[in-house]
Amino acid sequence: MRLKSTIQMAALVLLLGAGSISQALTLPDVPMEPIYFEPPVIERNEQVEQLSCVGLDNTIRNMQPYRYTYKAPFYEDDGNKLAAAMITLDFIPIVQGLAGVAYLGYSSTVEEKEQRRMLLVEQRIALLQQLKSEKQCFE
Repeated sequence: MRLKSTIQMAALVLLLGAGSISQALTLPDVPMEPIYFEPPVIERNEQVEQLSCVGLDNTIRNMQPYRYTYKAPFYEDDGNKLAAAMITLDFIPIVQGLAGVAYLGYSSTVEEKEQRRMLLVEQRIALLQQLKSEKQCFE
C-alpha cells in the first residue's frame, strides 16, 4: 500500500511539474528583422569624389592595415581552451562552469565584431578602388 501511494505521489509531481514546464516554455515571436548580419552599403559622398588619384591611392594604402585581424581564431585562442577546461572540469564550486560559458560567449562576440569591422573596411576599399577606376587612374 505504501509503495502504491509513493508511486501515485511521484506521478502527480511529474504531471504537475510537466504542466508547469510546458506553460513556461512558450515560443517567442518570429523576429521581423533579418537573422544574419547584413552589412550597410557604403555610399559615395562629395568629399571622397573630390579626391585625386594620388589621394585615393594614399587613402587605400592607409586603410590596408585595418583589413586584417590581429585576434587569434576562435579555436586557437588559449582563453577559449581554458574556458572549455573550466566548463568540463567544473573546479570552481560556486560558479560551476558559468564563467567559462560566459567567456566563450564574450569571445565569440568579439570575433563577430572583428569580422564586421573588417568587412566594412573591405567595402570602403572597394568603393575607393571603383572611384579610382572611374577616374581612370590606372592609365
